[in-house]
Amino acid sequence: MLESLLHYIQSSPAALWGLFFILLLCGLGIPIPEDIILITAGIWSTSVGFPWLVASLIMYAGVILGDSIIFLLGRKFGTRLLAMNGIKRIFPAAKQERVRLMFARHGTKGLFIARFLPGVRAPFFCTAGAMHVPFVRFVSYDGLAALLSVPAFVWLGHWLWARFSEDIGALHEAISKTHFWTLIATAGIVLITAVVIIWRRNHRSRPA
Repeated sequence: MLESLLHYIQSSPAALWGLFFILLLCGLGIPIPEDIILITAGIWSTSVGFPWLVASLIMYAGVILGDSIIFLLGRKFGTRLLAMNGIKRIFPAAKQERVRLMFARHGTKGLFIARFLPGVRAPFFCTAGAMHVPFVRFVSYDGLAALLSVPAFVWLGHWLWARFSEDIGALHEAISKTHFWTLIATAGIVLITAVVIIWRRNHRSRPA
């Protein structure tokens, strides 16, 4: 995927908007690694002299728009959307049940956690829409989580290209290592967030 994206961004003047469109598909649950798309945006912006901060803003808009689409589809069609045969192939019943349990435990705060979990993100957002979570609350939690991750990955692509642009093989190796540590960091963020939510809930439930 990385090789294909690198070839694409070198040959297309509208590469950034192509990556923007791919992020919309990620928001709809298509199994494409979002971090690779964001890193690629950072690589492209640096290779053509485009400000990586502006690229981050465009990618951020793509992430939030994609997430909002699946949320609003859930609001419009409710759980019927997740019951469709085509949707169930992407989000099988077992995964949907995990989403329902996650929503029951964490409520709308789970929106923050779900942003870092590609496997359950789209069905969780769809479920939140079906349960009529206020859109402003959805955007607040999702937007905050994306604000932490999107610029970080775009900057990482910017740094990787500045460091390894003369050696594509070393670039690939560096991205592979980055992807591994990204998974570790994401797991850490999710764990810490869950612990904080549980601690605050238990603290509030204690008698004064």
